[in-house]
Amino acid sequence: MIVLIVAVFLVGIFIIAVKNFGTDAEILSSSANGVRIRTVSAQEKVLIDSWLAKSNVGISAEDVGYRYIIKKYPDKPWTER
Repeated sequence: MIVLIVAVFLVGIFIIAVKNFGTDAEILSSSANGVRIRTVSAQEKVLIDSWLAKSNVGISAEDVGYRYIIKKYPDKPWTER
């Protein structure tokens, strides 16, 4: 019985992880003060999309997601003018 409960619990965690994999939110840390979550703003998404169209880097946000692009380009070249 305990094995069944643990299995259902693990399957539930797996389903939640798969569901949240494609989101643009990232949990930075969890502490006694609460959970810190970073999301990609709508303005930053527009800047990233515009930069991707101009720069010919060969990827799109639809293919890899905004989190991947932000991690791959930590200097945020889309904010430069």
